[in-house]
Amino acid sequence: MDQNLNNEARARIINRFKRIEGQARGIQRMLAEGHSCRDIIGQISALKAAVENAGKAVLVEYIEKCLEEELSRGGDYRKALKEALSLLLNSRLS
Repeated sequence: MDQNLNNEARARIINRFKRIEGQARGIQRMLAEGHSCRDIIGQISALKAAVENAGKAVLVEYIEKCLEEELSRGGDYRKALKEALSLLLNSRLS
């Protein structure tokens, strides 16, 4: 089964991670320049949300492409979805 993202989705997600990388560098710069803890915490919160949203974007692509393929092959798409969610949520789903 081909579980790769299509080129358009891959490009969108790569761009998200480039922005996330820039946010992380910005936080490093804020720390080096002595910005207030409150400002830094705010930026960390924004960075965390951006990473979570990027993960959700990958999950949506996975559902739309990979799980559809699994279903068309008669595979256990429920198990595959649970595995993907467990990885994203960093927890075991029963």
